[in-house]
Amino acid sequence: MRQVLARVAVGPRGSRDLDRAEAREATRLCLEREASDIQIAVFLIAMRLKRETADENLGVMDALLAASEVVVAETPDLVSLADPYDGYARGPHFAPVVAAILAACGQPAVVHGAWTTAPKEGLTARQVLEHRGLALGVGRGRESVHAAAARLSARGLAYVDLEDFCPALHALGGLRREIAKRVCLATLEKLVTPLRGRERTHLVAGHVHAGYEALMVQVADELGLHSALVLEAGEGHVDPWVHRDTACTLWRRGSAAEPLALQPKSYGLLISERPDWPPMEASVVSDLWDEALHRKRRTAAGQTVRLLSGTVLFQTGRASTIMRGIGLAHQAITSGAARDNLAAFAG
Repeated sequence: MRQVLARVAVGPRGSRDLDRAEAREATRLCLEREASDIQIAVFLIAMRLKRETADENLGVMDALLAASEVVVAETPDLVSLADPYDGYARGPHFAPVVAAILAACGQPAVVHGAWTTAPKEGLTARQVLEHRGLALGVGRGRESVHAAAARLSARGLAYVDLEDFCPALHALGGLRREIAKRVCLATLEKLVTPLRGRERTHLVAGHVHAGYEALMVQVADELGLHSALVLEAGEGHVDPWVHRDTACTLWRRGSAAEPLALQPKSYGLLISERPDWPPMEASVVSDLWDEALHRKRRTAAGQTVRLLSGTVLFQTGRASTIMRGIGLAHQAITSGAARDNLAAFAG
């Protein structure tokens, strides 16, 4: 690690890039704690300051995959809803609700994350699901990941936690809290995709800063995934805006990535103003999830989950257009099937 730091921690002009194999080895040293905490922190900060190259990001991902329990489920295809593991603070997010809708439409979906991570340490899907009294089966390591895969095949949706599928990365949580900055791990950990479909796996992810959509598509391609939908959304989550258009990138294997503008007005989902959300607490977000699945109300929460669900159904080929996907999502909500599915997260 001293040799690595001598290359990447020199300064903006003197630092040199690592190749993919070197980045993988350096990350392995971090995950297996063969480097000291100081060395790990310097490595991660230095990589952030000099800006990671594509090869370096892929090398870090190689190491994360090698340290992770990745399970192929019995279901032929699935959607991985990849929200940031450090949660949210400024507005609610609805990935578990969308997973419940997708499952009701016959599209299996997995939500994965952590209780929370640095630097934001915001509210997460796991916190809200557990607030609702759902025991997610977290904490048994490899056994929990395989149980989630079985649950996905049986019920059409599941939750997987970082502490189970990559304990070595989870163990760096305290150190990442001390670093207090967003390092490359924050982007790459959500792309590991711990559950895969037997034939096809589809990624849905979000970003804030320009350029990350290309990285996510590249990683999806390297992982052998079938498609990727990357949204420029709030706090890097997967939920599109419904008070304005959302810029997206859609990639399918065998085709080039293409821009896709989600226009809520085109689908009758437009909200006139940006919602003024209350302070984010698990109880508040839980109530908003219920509101999103209400049979008759058409609020910002409900419009959000309809738009994302419809777009994902189009991404995976279960709907020929986004509009038809939104129609399927609406039927899943009004029938009550999506609401019933939320309880299926329980392990």
